Amino acid sequence: MILLANYINKNSNRILFLFFLLFLAVGIFTYKDYGISIDEEFHRFSGFYWLNYVLSFTPFDAFNNEVLNKLNDISGFTLPNPKNYPVYGVIFDLPAAFIETLFKIEDSKNYYHFRHFLTFLIFFISSIFFYKLLFNRFSNFNVSIVGTLFYIISPRIYGNSFYNNKDIIFLSLITIALYFCFKNIDKLCFKNIIFFSLFAALATSARVLGVFIPISFFLIYFFSILDGKYKFESAYKILFFLTIYFIFLIIFWPYLWESPIENFLHSLKLFSKYTLGIKMLFNGSYISSKFLPYSYIPTWIGLTTPVVYLFLFLLGSFYILKRIFFRFLNIKENSVHHELWRGKNEKKDLYIFLNFFGILFYLIFANVVLYTGWRQIYFLNIFIIYISTYMFYIFFLNLKSYKKKLFLNFSAFLFLIFMGINLVVYHPYQNIYFNILATKNLKKNMEIDYWGLSGMEFLKNILKREPYKKSINIGVASFLPLERSLSILDKNNRKKINMVGQNYELADYIFNSNISEVDKNVNNKYNIPKNFKKIEELIINNTKVFEIYKNTID
Repeated sequence: MILLANYINKNSNRILFLFFLLFLAVGIFTYKDYGISIDEEFHRFSGFYWLNYVLSFTPFDAFNNEVLNKLNDISGFTLPNPKNYPVYGVIFDLPAAFIETLFKIEDSKNYYHFRHFLTFLIFFISSIFFYKLLFNRFSNFNVSIVGTLFYIISPRIYGNSFYNNKDIIFLSLITIALYFCFKNIDKLCFKNIIFFSLFAALATSARVLGVFIPISFFLIYFFSILDGKYKFESAYKILFFLTIYFIFLIIFWPYLWESPIENFLHSLKLFSKYTLGIKMLFNGSYISSKFLPYSYIPTWIGLTTPVVYLFLFLLGSFYILKRIFFRFLNIKENSVHHELWRGKNEKKDLYIFLNFFGILFYLIFANVVLYTGWRQIYFLNIFIIYISTYMFYIFFLNLKSYKKKLFLNFSAFLFLIFMGINLVVYHPYQNIYFNILATKNLKKNMEIDYWGLSGMEFLKNILKREPYKKSINIGVASFLPLERSLSILDKNNRKKINMVGQNYELADYIFNSNISEVDKNVNNKYNIPKNFKKIEELIINNTKVFEIYKNTID
């Protein structure tokens, strides 16, 4: 083990290159395995809608006509039309629509696979920046690579990185912005400010909640100036940061072009109050998205984050909080010790800590409307993994024996292998991962495949069962729009499937999943007729994904 550790230390750059190369290769060879999510049709429409808007200011009429043709061909999405609800960020959707048009990607299977690969590629790039962020803070290769693996091998995050082109894009942009934030904490200069403001603006244009990052950065430096750590003259750099941040934000968010301040404030207001008014299965009860219990966010995070991450995170949070408390008690006005941090690294830890808990408390106590777990706030995972890595670093420092440090690294390695096996076991449904705290019974009482990814596998299963049948009628005992999964099948197979919804008397097969917008305990909308028999089900690690029912009447 000692020889292996010495080899790693001497060849860290080569190992790092091979590590990221392997990660990229895994993504390239598996991105086509994932089904289409329920929101992808909307986001494709949104991209073309705003691309058409941008092109209206240019002389490229022929190109814009192609965009309009694609825009007019898209229909059937669930979310509100951007014409009436234009606040969604388009930092991913608009460029994806541009590339699709430029390279004439016409078949639906191809352009959805392209979007999946592009989503993964951006997450892959963010993982490189997360490593750089950790190395910036800890200056330790072993700790940084372990933390980066924590970041990558978070099952729900990993699975979403192939198709969730809003929450994962936001997470990725926040990650890159935080790296440049750390660079500014190291040295507040115009180069670092420009990069930080650029990616902070990109993140905010993806999801308006990104405004917390520049606000917290401003507050940290404001208190530094008050404490005398920085001369007041340096405030002009912060003013420059805020100015260029808003300039970038307006550039990257077309919705702000006509009325920047009014539309930005409108987006902030709608973020916390907009609701589709649906019911969600949570702890066995169907709850309204308008009235989430305070336990909703902590429960979802606690059940779907690997327990080792949670253990390290809780210890790390306690450690940082204790340090802040004692720093506060020992503040002396006429001393160099008059701040809540000692040095730049402690300031970085404080910045991460305050962002996580500040945003978390805001989401809970402002009763922000969320849907289907905590996917809309997956970016909080960045802070969870950072604090987990911080605690791993503390353990590493406190172990004086070289052999004990090797044992710690080896234990982390074994755990990461175990988590890697989990990714394989759940593939391509890492989005339904629950940790060991979730019992089999509890899994039955939570929403599972709310993205509708299993629709592709269900349809392929039916096509294999009926290879010679020219038309197969499919009923759906679920709120999921199964018809959208047709888009990712081969052209010929799409023609064979006929969706009949809840007209079960016409169905040959019924797709059943645990997703409903109504309370199934009192509403029989999705009750399956007695003449249908369950012939197959997909269960992964005691988690039921979907069931197949067949009509027994010829």
